[in-house]
Amino acid sequence: MPTFTVYRLVPPHSTATLTFHFGRQGIGLEETSETLASDSLFAALVVQAALSMVEVGDDAVPAWVQPFVTGIPPLCHSSLFPAIGELPLLPRPLLPLRLAETATVQAKQLKKLRYLSPALFTAVCCGEALPATIIALQQGKVWLTEAEARRLPTPWRPAANESDEAWRKRLKVTPLWQIEATPHVTLDRLSAASAYYEVGRVVFASAVGLHVLVAFHDPAAQPVFERLLTLLGESGLGGKRTYGYGVFAWQRSTLTIDFPTPHRHAVLLSRYLPTPAELALVRDPRSTYQLVSSSGWFLAANGMTYRRQTVMMVSEGSVLAINDGQLPHGHIIDVRPDDTVAHPIYRSGMALAVPVPEVSFES
Repeated sequence: MPTFTVYRLVPPHSTATLTFHFGRQGIGLEETSETLASDSLFAALVVQAALSMVEVGDDAVPAWVQPFVTGIPPLCHSSLFPAIGELPLLPRPLLPLRLAETATVQAKQLKKLRYLSPALFTAVCCGEALPATIIALQQGKVWLTEAEARRLPTPWRPAANESDEAWRKRLKVTPLWQIEATPHVTLDRLSAASAYYEVGRVVFASAVGLHVLVAFHDPAAQPVFERLLTLLGESGLGGKRTYGYGVFAWQRSTLTIDFPTPHRHAVLLSRYLPTPAELALVRDPRSTYQLVSSSGWFLAANGMTYRRQTVMMVSEGSVLAINDGQLPHGHIIDVRPDDTVAHPIYRSGMALAVPVPEVSFES
């Protein structure tokens, strides 16, 4: 019965909503994602550790990172996923969704689905039929049960004297987040000629934000993690922080996800980079997964910008076959381009996974 510590990113006292720029690889500044992958979040925490901690190793690695390098991590964390009030959303598992014959959503809407509520996530992982009444939000990207939707904060919960039909129609047009393009102008230093460009940002609605799930293997790691998360919230997460994007506060809660035993599969809540000994988990014919490319740029300690090596990782929501309930572990990797960079640049492929019972991939 895994119990995770949930850290919900909420607006700081000076603002009403959260705004981020999470760049997407291979696309210009005008595009942004609504979430941030676990390897990017880990890299941001490493930067805060390097800036705030005096203790470093011989290779300039902060002491906080050393246990991850040696393969004994004090914690594992998920990617950032949306949260509506106190309801955390989870990635859609790569498993069949069994819809009721009288379901309020249609099979063609499955292509848009990205996030499930905890109740629906549990039902999918157990191979159970989904409830006939499903509440779809954000153009079908988010699915909730009706009971969970009625407990949401305003404006998603039913208003006084509002009919169920009117409430459901209103939910369809009430966004959880919006992707906006903000105009900017840059001037040439020599000719003063202007050039127009746009920067994308994701703006979350009031009472909507992001959350990260954390499993602490060492209780002493929790206050250090919370300190780094606080520093990250003050400095900003993501890109274009000079525009005020990325600042946040956080609130803590817990989430328990319980599945019957025996556990034969694991659903990933983070990106995963298997060790050589774990490649058999991915190659197992009972596994189903998607690969995602992780690449980009980094700012080295010497003030220069470099392109880091590209790494292929297993994406969130992938389902891996496991034996004897042994969950995937993963490892971190140094992605600096060459030895001209004096210090390592780490990306985390440590897995945070939920053990689930034997699942059938037949719809």
